[in-house]
Amino acid sequence: MKLHFRKYGEGEPLLILHGLFGSSDNWHTLARRWGEHFQVYALDLRNHGSSPHESAMNYEEMVQDIEAFLQREGLEEVNIIGHSLGGKVAMLFSSRHLDLVNSLVVLDIGMAEVQGKHIRILEALEDLHPEEYRTRDSIEEMLNSIIQSKPIRKFLMKNILRRVDGSFSWKFNRDALVENYAVLTAALNLDESYMGPTLFLRGENSDYLKNELSPELLQHFPMAQIKTILNAGHWLHAEQSDTVYSEILEFLK
Repeated sequence: MKLHFRKYGEGEPLLILHGLFGSSDNWHTLARRWGEHFQVYALDLRNHGSSPHESAMNYEEMVQDIEAFLQREGLEEVNIIGHSLGGKVAMLFSSRHLDLVNSLVVLDIGMAEVQGKHIRILEALEDLHPEEYRTRDSIEEMLNSIIQSKPIRKFLMKNILRRVDGSFSWKFNRDALVENYAVLTAALNLDESYMGPTLFLRGENSDYLKNELSPELLQHFPMAQIKTILNAGHWLHAEQSDTVYSEILEFLK
């Protein structure tokens, strides 16, 4: 699959992989800032953003998409940042391609199964049909009745696409994401370990990762360190973007 991507700056390659229901657009500001030091590629994973839609979707296929992307762009050594689902894809890719990955940054995700984290979002995907609405305001009003969290509503509204004929639709492949949700939130199994420098960043108010690395993570990422971003939840790069920018830049340099 030929993934859509945004490119920033020049220098050593840096890949950014977004999380479930996200897109490269969520990373525009940070990617542009890191682009002052690196050549940044912010990718849309399959069935997200402007990348092609496909019914098949699992970790293996997403890793193959990244492999194909590197081949097309002629990239032989990269640094990778992955958030949530993108973090799991980045971990699996790094364990498979030790020679291609200089360093790895994983934001607020581990290898364990993710349970009960997207209940409200799944309800919104079930109940909200954008094509039935005439304005973005009416769509957001419907979301208000389902989701109390303003950041999550804004996050979902970024995935509302206005078609050429003026109607609305989900930008991501709603059916594929819902049908494969259990697969996308399952535990990650790694055969090999990634021996390069690895940084895990967790949000202080998030329960996706504990403040100490688990034995399983240390087994597969023995060079890993973990840091906590204060006053941040799971979407730490949006809530504390300056701190995330500085911590990752310091690590990469």
